[in-house]
Amino acid sequence: MQWKWVDPQTAEQGQSLLRRLTDQGYEGYFVGGCVRDELMGRPVNDMDIATNATPEQVIALFERTIPTGLEHGTITVLIENEPFEVTTYRTETEYVDHRRPEQVQFVRELSEDLRRRDFTMNAIARGIDGEYVDPFHGIEDLRNGIIRCVGIADERFEEDALRMVRGIRFASVFDFEIEQQTWQALLNHQALIKHIATERIRVEMEKMIAGPYPYHGIELLLSSGLVPYMKVGVPCEKLNLDLLRSLESLPSSPLVLRWTLIALALGMDEQQIKQYFKSWTFPNTITDQASKIIRMNQRLYDGIVEQESVSLTENEVVIESTSSIDQSYVRFVSCVLDYGKEIAQHWHTLYPVLPSTYQQRLSTIGQQADSWLEQLTIYSLADLPIKGQEVLEYVKIPAGKWLGELFNEILLVVATGQLENNKEAILHYADQALVRKGLR
Repeated sequence: MQWKWVDPQTAEQGQSLLRRLTDQGYEGYFVGGCVRDELMGRPVNDMDIATNATPEQVIALFERTIPTGLEHGTITVLIENEPFEVTTYRTETEYVDHRRPEQVQFVRELSEDLRRRDFTMNAIARGIDGEYVDPFHGIEDLRNGIIRCVGIADERFEEDALRMVRGIRFASVFDFEIEQQTWQALLNHQALIKHIATERIRVEMEKMIAGPYPYHGIELLLSSGLVPYMKVGVPCEKLNLDLLRSLESLPSSPLVLRWTLIALALGMDEQQIKQYFKSWTFPNTITDQASKIIRMNQRLYDGIVEQESVSLTENEVVIESTSSIDQSYVRFVSCVLDYGKEIAQHWHTLYPVLPSTYQQRLSTIGQQADSWLEQLTIYSLADLPIKGQEVLEYVKIPAGKWLGELFNEILLVVATGQLENNKEAILHYADQALVRKGLR
């Protein structure tokens, strides 16, 4: 029986690995996510293998191995540079802090190994002949769209409390339902999530938010009662569920778009994003991008509401010469120069799902942002054909704070098409600007 959802070369390499095990008198089965995803018709990215061979026997059997998790019986075997995790059948003793087994014991029976797994859909094995071993009826649960713990759900969650979040993540990504006894066990043990590291929860959340049904996952997470027990709190007091329903209309890549919308739905401002995203161990790039998108959105909104003069930089330098052109255009270009083209594109992608008050106020910018971005030819001071020293030599005035402000002003008027991007025009503008400011 052929694999339909695995790269053919990877499938053949995996089959050859099993063949080597069985030819030497050992058992070997594909297990876990690769079997589940093949049954669901989802692309399979890696193929894990379980065997009754000990780690030492696996190492002796294959030419290229890496002792990835020797203490847990896992060896990475390289077949033509393709990695396969091969793990000895095992059971697990008492768990430490409701997360890690204190020790593992190797066993000889596949059924014992499958019994320790979290959910029935992940406790299915597939042999070299394509036959399935399914002692806990995981295939039936897959067909029925059910998330069910293997064995006694209370015990599975007591062993590893992260399984509660994983169950919600699976239900969200696959659009499955959590079986009643499994859900009740989760409610019974919700406080155990306090033992789980924030980073581990965030990883599960990222997979959930990147999936096709993130709102379903958020609903389950909120109704589970897990959130108040997590090590890092989430400020849900101002949560806007209507806004969260728009998550699925945003692309899942880059994921920062969905995280930014979640931050907006939670009522977070720029500083709160920096605080909470850092506490949740997000990479600095995600935190920085999300805070800039929020800052740009608020800056555009405030500019429309207050009918401000154009803010050239974060220091709110006023430009008198821009009054003759569309102020919304100038304000948008100013944001692009300050935050970058990528952030502006992210904001524009987010715009259609912003709260209605923002959409109404920013409709002109939202409708024209694409064409405005196409018109831009410069994005930074490095794109100007002149340096500060040249301006100083021309105007014969000592350097000071005025020089940086002037260059930012020049960048904006050039970017918005009010001034040609050549040295002569810029020097003439600088001279006139200094006269206007009373510096000459």
